[in-house]
Amino acid sequence: MLTVVSAQAHTDSVAIDVTARIKERCGFAAAGPDAVAAPRDLETAANFSLAVGLDCNTPYALGVTSQSGALLNVDNADDGSGYAFSKRYRVSVALETDKGVVRSTRCTSDEMEEGGRCDFASMVPGRGLKSGAGISVGRNAVITIDWPSQAAAEPRLAAGHYKDTLILVVGPRA
Repeated sequence: MLTVVSAQAHTDSVAIDVTARIKERCGFAAAGPDAVAAPRDLETAANFSLAVGLDCNTPYALGVTSQSGALLNVDNADDGSGYAFSKRYRVSVALETDKGVVRSTRCTSDEMEEGGRCDFASMVPGRGLKSGAGISVGRNAVITIDWPSQAAAEPRLAAGHYKDTLILVVGPRA
């Protein structure tokens, strides 16, 4: 937008105000991970991280929810055998911003179901873990997942493949 202040016949200057606006944007960077190969043995303790690229030029919030609230056995249903057919895990989030790293507390997967009590559990863009005053252009959200050893736990896990889906949403802060 250009605005010219009226010029009068005997002035020796003209003032021109130049204003511009950059629209807010906040989303995931292209080519993010869509699946993670976790350690193959749920019986042993695990701890691993994955980075998801962000493109947010304004303060934002990232929400993370668990679709099932646990890793569920996709090969077999609970048959009353006394074995466990699900395993809870824990998640924490770190937002890399231009003002430093913002870290969440660690939540268990059952606390991250929609409506759960985890601080960053949200399906609404702009709600969840807040970036503070920071922005994240060309930076990452780092999701850390861990679970304890099952070796001494009762009941033991039933054989099979286990799966859960984490759903991430990001948007300018609501």
